[in-house]
Amino acid sequence: MGFSRAVAAAALVLLGIASAPVASAQSTPAAAPARATAPTAARDSADALATFRENIAAIHQRNKPRYLATYVHTERLVRHSPNALETGYAGWPAITDSAWPDTLIVREMRVVPIAPGVVYGYYRYIGVPSPGDTLTGVSTRVFVRTPEGMRITVTASWNDAVQAGKK
Repeated sequence: MGFSRAVAAAALVLLGIASAPVASAQSTPAAAPARATAPTAARDSADALATFRENIAAIHQRNKPRYLATYVHTERLVRHSPNALETGYAGWPAITDSAWPDTLIVREMRVVPIAPGVVYGYYRYIGVPSPGDTLTGVSTRVFVRTPEGMRITVTASWNDAVQAGKK
């Protein structure tokens, strides 16, 4: 799939989020959208939650190989921030960056099955990048089923202060 088709597919995925059922990290996966069977959606949701938890655990442990293993290692990795939309695993600053938050508290972790093998994930966070500095915001992910299991293919994060400034 070309980049423009991938972006169009991601836009369609994001448009479907508002009406799709959600599953909480504390509950069983929600009913699936009509395009996915209930067993497939339930399995995809459970696997995405497991990958989501693995990703957060790796951050808590400052375990870069474990953290990077939760992402696709291809040109299809999409990284979105308030400042840029970037693609590709090669050259991703997270590969060489050694910065980790002092503290990361995750709240409201949820997933939404979008299609067979595709799950959207969301959480709110409280982060302490350094002592005395606290940030709150939202992180989102799109998970896809790969031969290695569910992996993150889209990652995005916004601090509340950034969103508040746009109102």
